[in-house]
Amino acid sequence: MSLRVQRDRVFISYRRSDSAGHAGRLNDDLTRLLGRRVFMDVADIAPGAAFEGVIRAELRSCGAVLAVIGQQWQQAFHTPRDGKDYVRVELLEALGHEGVNVVPILVQGASLPSAADLPEDLQSLASRQAVAIRDDRWKDDVEYLARQLRRLLKLRRVTVWPVAIGCAALAAIGLWIGFGQPPQPSAFDRSKAHAITIAAAQKAAAGCSAPKGSAGECPVLFRFVPDGKTDNVYYDTGFCAFKGTEFGDCVLQKLAKVRIPPFDNVTVAEVELAIRVEANGAVNVAVSE
Repeated sequence: MSLRVQRDRVFISYRRSDSAGHAGRLNDDLTRLLGRRVFMDVADIAPGAAFEGVIRAELRSCGAVLAVIGQQWQQAFHTPRDGKDYVRVELLEALGHEGVNVVPILVQGASLPSAADLPEDLQSLASRQAVAIRDDRWKDDVEYLARQLRRLLKLRRVTVWPVAIGCAALAAIGLWIGFGQPPQPSAFDRSKAHAITIAAAQKAAAGCSAPKGSAGECPVLFRFVPDGKTDNVYYDTGFCAFKGTEFGDCVLQKLAKVRIPPFDNVTVAEVELAIRVEANGAVNVAVSE
């Protein structure tokens, strides 16, 4: 009996000599929008790991491979080199799997190479629908790409708006902290944890006075220990809109006090959400699953 591989991860393939900066920025932004299902070699291969083995293993669980193509990307196929061309290895592996969507990502104003300009074993890449990410429209183009990846990978994103969550989420908190004794430990309840963290994020943002005119979004990761206390809470990305700002630090300080019902079936429970501040200072919270 063979096990079906769940292909719900995103692999970023790029040439360091061509588009390392653009690929790194894309990795940060897609991680913020899609959660920790984005793979990039520099960020995700541990020191000392077998490089090619990690890449091949990761490709087996990816549903989308993003081939980041800049101005110098194509020339590398025709330049003598020592050792393997890992971009070629990655794309050959990806194109060989029916369940993988290979998406050319055009940066630096580059165009998609024609089949005649590609090595014979990669010529099918020229027939794939490309997505251009322009420097002057970066945010809009990356958000469009994230929406398409959610659809391709069948990812759910449930957006919870502040008015809708207020009463229900606060009631969820009151059910277990409002009557003196906390409940006995039971299995981790992700729905309750979401309700509690969403309400707490709304309250924290309001108490920290989100700045008007500086719209942006940050992913927030909570780690809870079995007694329900927050073990750690942090912005789960290298860079995001208000990480390191007075407002962002204030929000984390308040969220560090969040508690959820105690649990006894895992040693650590994680909950991830995104806090978005609109230009008018309004705050929205979204949960990506």
